[in-house]
Amino acid sequence: MLRQMAEVKASIDRLAPALSWIQKHAEAATRFAQQIEAMTARFSSPFEKFVLQDRTWTYSQKMAEDHARMVAWAERGRKDHMLISVRLPQRGWYLSGQEPCTLSDRLAKAVREEEWDKVDQEMMEHLPQFEVDPLRTWLVQQGVPDYCISRLCRFLKHHDDGNYEEATYLGVPLLDEIAKHLYGGKTFTTKRAKRGGGDQSKPELAFKTASGPDLVSYCESFVQTFGSLQEDPDRTSLANEDYWNRHAIVHGLMQRAMGVKDSAKCLMAISFLFFARKEKEITNGKDE
Repeated sequence: MLRQMAEVKASIDRLAPALSWIQKHAEAATRFAQQIEAMTARFSSPFEKFVLQDRTWTYSQKMAEDHARMVAWAERGRKDHMLISVRLPQRGWYLSGQEPCTLSDRLAKAVREEEWDKVDQEMMEHLPQFEVDPLRTWLVQQGVPDYCISRLCRFLKHHDDGNYEEATYLGVPLLDEIAKHLYGGKTFTTKRAKRGGGDQSKPELAFKTASGPDLVSYCESFVQTFGSLQEDPDRTSLANEDYWNRHAIVHGLMQRAMGVKDSAKCLMAISFLFFARKEKEITNGKDE
């Protein structure tokens, strides 16, 4: 009897690896049930059937618990993303989706606790590093003109060399310049031009057009409302080291020198523009 029990346990244990797969595929759940039924039919002893049912119930419970944890994790991730995609742009920060997924967890926690210095620290530790030659090649392939690429390379050099004032005053205008070439003429830092009293609630980049590409869903949520970059200038914040606003910077309203965070925000926003585009799907050699 002990040997039979061991064989039953071993048989059930061999089915266990499939359980994680069942969570994603309903067809596998049906096959699993059929396997259990077939195994039950081969057993004549009520005790053997009891052992089988007990092991099956144990694995089913574990599968349900794992599924519940997965759903809870996904819901926490969704809430974290929705929080940071609204609050980070208010401080001038953007994420491209290329950062580690654990960064969102830490940022959301810091935002909820209003620890903005910690938010800045986390962002500064995850600045993108671009290799100029491959980047230049890619931009040429995307139809970005050489004069724009040259300005971008000059911005990157100023940032790397610690010339943050020069980098910022180059970087902020570059955002719209790059956006226009990558997004069918749409801008990133300005409001949508009024056309018959059109929607003015979010950056022009966020609106769907026939000529411009859509945004990937991760990045799209960062431009569903204005950030500090796009808002009308707040004249009470012009000397604030955390204030980052296109109009105030471009029109010489800022009452302080531009620093490393200003240049870093330009860098993160440029990275956002590089990765926010939804690429066309290609099926059988044709664009979808």
